[in-house]
Amino acid sequence: MSPRRASGSEQGRAEREAIEREAASGPLRLVRVGKARYAPFDGTGAALEGGRWNSPGAPVVYAALSYAGVLLEILVHAGTNDLPGPHHGVTIDVPAGVAVERLRPESIPGWDAPDERASRAAGDRWRTTGRSAVLLVPSVVAAPHDWNAVVDPRHPDAARLVVSAPTPVVWGPRLFARARRGAR
Repeated sequence: MSPRRASGSEQGRAEREAIEREAASGPLRLVRVGKARYAPFDGTGAALEGGRWNSPGAPVVYAALSYAGVLLEILVHAGTNDLPGPHHGVTIDVPAGVAVERLRPESIPGWDAPDERASRAAGDRWRTTGRSAVLLVPSVVAAPHDWNAVVDPRHPDAARLVVSAPTPVVWGPRLFARARRGAR
């Protein structure tokens, strides 16, 4: 007997159960740092290359719940012993009343796999449903302690988000000094 495939409605229910709507308990502040050559809040960079939670062609904005968290995400992807190129940062204030959802990682097997297939599929489904402008997702680098955010800049509620003016990111040379000296 072959295994039964889930119907479309069963898959939809499973996806709804995998993503929980956050309680509107007041504003949420996100931090975004990106390459200075891109506008900080249009999703161009993620659309060009894709990311853990989006396929190429799908514009989203990646952020974190803290400045340290967003810098850690950039550094883990930098793969270099040199300072990253010019970056700028913004804060994104999500006002009360804007729908925010949190992905339950245990409900998406393989969300943290290096091939990113499961996480990209989950993120693409979230974006196409249009249920919320913001999806909180676990940080692979800092799980289970820290969360990142995926923002859909084309969602109607994205216009309600308050994005600060960009400020330059100053990379501390001590972050890379040990790598240049060689590990002891």
